[in-house]
Parts: sequence; structure tokens; C-alpha cells
Amino acid sequence: MSDTHAAFDQGQVLADVRRALGRSVSVRPEPLAPFVEPSVAVGLEALVARFRAELTAVVGHVYRLMSDDGRLAEELAGVIAEICHSHNLTKLALSGSSLLSQGDLAQQLEARRLSVFAPDERESANHGDLCARLADCGGGVTTVDYAIAETGTLVLSSDERNALLVSLLPAVHIAILRTTQIKASLAEVIELLGNEGMRAANSYRSANFITGPSRTSDVELTLSIGVHGPKELYVIIIDG
Repeated sequence: MSDTHAAFDQGQVLADVRRALGRSVSVRPEPLAPFVEPSVAVGLEALVARFRAELTAVVGHVYRLMSDDGRLAEELAGVIAEICHSHNLTKLALSGSSLLSQGDLAQQLEARRLSVFAPDERESANHGDLCARLADCGGGVTTVDYAIAETGTLVLSSDERNALLVSLLPAVHIAILRTTQIKASLAEVIELLGNEGMRAANSYRSANFITGPSRTSDVELTLSIGVHGPKELYVIIIDG
């Protein structure tokens, strides 16, 4: 069928529809309201409250930790152990974040009856074995780059060693972020990531956007949780 003939048929169909509706011309649709929320300056506490509300709405769980850095490892270990014990977890994976490797966090967790797995570079080289070990861990702990208040979303980049695998393979993902990492909107976070990528020596940075536990829906709209990722998401917010 030629393009001219196709255009003629389309016009004829539209004319028939107009005639059936008793109209001589097409009615222009009403303009849609802007999808992006207007940028409004809000305080830090308002961002934290919005993030908590949005994450809770998608079945995420939030802890707030007010601690000085001197006792941070001990207090983090207490919250993480509480989460793990509530799910009867005994094995825990830690990503390669500097926050998780500093101090004695691993020792504090082991003292609370948790077996800790923190992959090193040699284990990371054997991808299959690493995935198997991480899948055997009930929980995985990572830090994040940013959080988005308007959607309750976590932003996790590939810069943190093994963070993506640790966040995806265990059944429970525990993410740690500071209040200053919570941003108002997706647009703000994308701009920040872009600026950081331009400054970095390696510009092939990738990022995962995580909103609540993993969700999968089939053609009948039957929702399943945890099929392609963790079944539970916990976020520990550290002041500062």
C-alpha cells in the first residue's frame, strides 16, 4: 500500500468518526498538567519526612540513627542485628563501602551472632562463586549515593565495590545513608550524577534506582515480591 493511499484511508476513517459524532472538526485535547513537580526549597527535616513517607508507602522500612562517629559502628551493628534476627538471618554480606569497612563493624556484627561475608578482590574475580556465596547470605548491607525524597528511591552507583550484587542477591537489603544524601527530586540527583561523572577519570559510571522491594507483575497483574531482587528493604538513616 502506498503512503498516499494509507494517508487517504486514515483521513477517511477520521472523517467517518467525526460524522458519527456529529462534528465537522476534531476537538483538541485539553493540555495535561505538568508531570514534574515544581522545585520548592525545603528543609532537611522535611526531605527526611517525605522520603520516609514515600518509602513506607512502597513497603520499605526506615530506621533513624542519631549517633556520633565514635560509636557509629556499635550502633549500626545493633540496628542491623535487630533486623537480621527479626528474619532469622545468620549470614550477612557487606559491600566494599568505606563506611562499612572502617572501625570494627564486622566484629560488632559477629559478636551479635552473625556470620559476616565481605568479598575481597580475589573473590570478586570469580563471578559465579561470588554470586553463589551472596545468594546464600540472607541479608546484604550497602551504602548508597543518594536518596530521592519525592519517590522514596535509593540511588546506588557502580562505584561501590560489589554493591549492586550485595543489594540484589540476598533476600533482605539493608541500605545505609546520611541525611545529607537525601535530595528532593530525580532531576536534582541526575544532575549531581552527571557532574560527578564528568569529574571522574572513568566516565562509564552506572547507577541503580531502587524503590522498595523487588516487584514483578504478570500479564494478569498478579504482583509477586522478591522474584528479581530482595523481598525486604530496610533503610538506616544516619544524621549528618
